[in-house]
Amino acid sequence: MFRALMRLRATGALARSSRDARRFVSSKTPSHALPAASVGLDAVIARKNVVATEFSELRRETEDLAIGLEKLTAGDLLLQKTLDQRGHWLWVDVNSSALEAVQRMTRANVGALLVMRERVLDVDDDGVVTREEASSGKWDDAVAGVVTERDYLHKIVAKHGDASTTKVGDVMTAKDEINVASVDTPVLEAMRAMIEGRHRHLPVMNKDRTMAGMLCMGDVTRMVLDEHRKEVVRLRDYMTGGY
Repeated sequence: MFRALMRLRATGALARSSRDARRFVSSKTPSHALPAASVGLDAVIARKNVVATEFSELRRETEDLAIGLEKLTAGDLLLQKTLDQRGHWLWVDVNSSALEAVQRMTRANVGALLVMRERVLDVDDDGVVTREEASSGKWDDAVAGVVTERDYLHKIVAKHGDASTTKVGDVMTAKDEINVASVDTPVLEAMRAMIEGRHRHLPVMNKDRTMAGMLCMGDVTRMVLDEHRKEVVRLRDYMTGGY
């Protein structure tokens, strides 16, 4: 028993002396003289901490990007376009010929027009609808529908109809058959409505139900791709060490 106790004490003393020796060497040895394995481990730990911080920042920015995309509205997208590009002035009277409608689309390089009732828009009854009068026309009474290239092809060209004598109102898509967005509608929701409805254009109303403009699938797709391209650039920079 006594011998075992003495061996235990001797072992403890040896361990303490060994620790003291290591402490002394550590205090007297410059960092550049430390073993390579120790320096390499410190570098790995430091790099791990840097990577963890970078990844956390990248994840936060990616989440912010996704949230920003969800918050973007149809009105925000329209504001990125000039007044003329918003399309609120691109309309045709319900009694105009289909030929006039397709000619107007061709000149403006668009694929759809709002079909409106000129008699409702012409507030001062002078026979001329100004841009201000067109902008004040409400969805409920002034808008009759939308006429598109598809309407023209399917309902006139495919049936060998006469576009010069066919009224727009006879070939348009009535407003109760199309989706409509408000300026507060999220862009992703507007995109979903166009995809599910299988149409490439979406009228946008102001809060007072006057027309704000017309969105097309190209506008929405371009915006979504631009936002995702920013995310791809961030991920690429992170993977290549440029982040």
